[in-house]
Amino acid sequence: MELEVTGAFIYFTIPIFGGINITQTTISSLIVTALLCWAFVYFGKNLKKRPDGKQVLVEKGVMMLRNMVAESMGEHNIHWAPFIGTIFLSSIFGSFIGLTGFLRSTTADLSTTIVWAVMVTAIIWYNNIKNNGFLGWLKGFTEPIVIMTPMNIVSEIAQPISMAFRHFGNVAGGGVITALLYAALSMASALVLNFIAASGILVSVILLVAGAALVLLWKKSGKKVGLVFGVISAVLGLFGLLQAAGILSGVPILTYGIPAVLSCYFDLFSGFVQAYVFTLLTMVYIAGSLPSPETAGAE
Repeated sequence: MELEVTGAFIYFTIPIFGGINITQTTISSLIVTALLCWAFVYFGKNLKKRPDGKQVLVEKGVMMLRNMVAESMGEHNIHWAPFIGTIFLSSIFGSFIGLTGFLRSTTADLSTTIVWAVMVTAIIWYNNIKNNGFLGWLKGFTEPIVIMTPMNIVSEIAQPISMAFRHFGNVAGGGVITALLYAALSMASALVLNFIAASGILVSVILLVAGAALVLLWKKSGKKVGLVFGVISAVLGLFGLLQAAGILSGVPILTYGIPAVLSCYFDLFSGFVQAYVFTLLTMVYIAGSLPSPETAGAE
């Protein structure tokens, strides 16, 4: 079986500016943006002085966001909370949208994460130039000593690259691992079921009977090992019969369920973690360019 891992599919090209490709990532990004805009309007209307229902959850989420920004960036940077919240939600839902099966995760495309990283870097440079002046910003590359200038420049360039590739690599890597596992299970499914079917109906019947016996034994003894092996044996026997009858011919039975479990990790847990890490790095880097008035005055 040949496994091909490709980039985002191009739906069509707009014939302007040399051609603008509309890809899976573009569509997914637009859908995520539209859903977030709808959610903001829906949860932000008809607010009451005495919150109840959805308003309680919304206010709790907003307070958590503000507290996180205040702790990471300082109270003087609390106005950055909407921007930080947008980055986090765009990242996490951009990863989750891949669970639909027909839409591509936006964060699985390097163009998405690198745009976010470059945008954060541009904000940092703007703040440094605004606070220190252009010459003061350039002088920062020569500190603590002039000989460190090349290293400081490389570090400044490497910062957005590392942010982009860290997020993209984890999400895209999870998709590649899931695809490889799916291909392996497809091959294993064909080999196992074809072997059982080719061995004759008797083998499938024996597996069914053995599975039923192990399940009955589990009910009496309570040992979960018997239940597990009983279910596996019965399922293989049943699928072997269906394969021999031609009903399940070519159907990769073993691919159902197992990849979904891994998807829960790569798309849900890992997607959430990477969204949090990217957001945390964004807060730390921007806070470094926006010191508190007391600190700036002391310097």
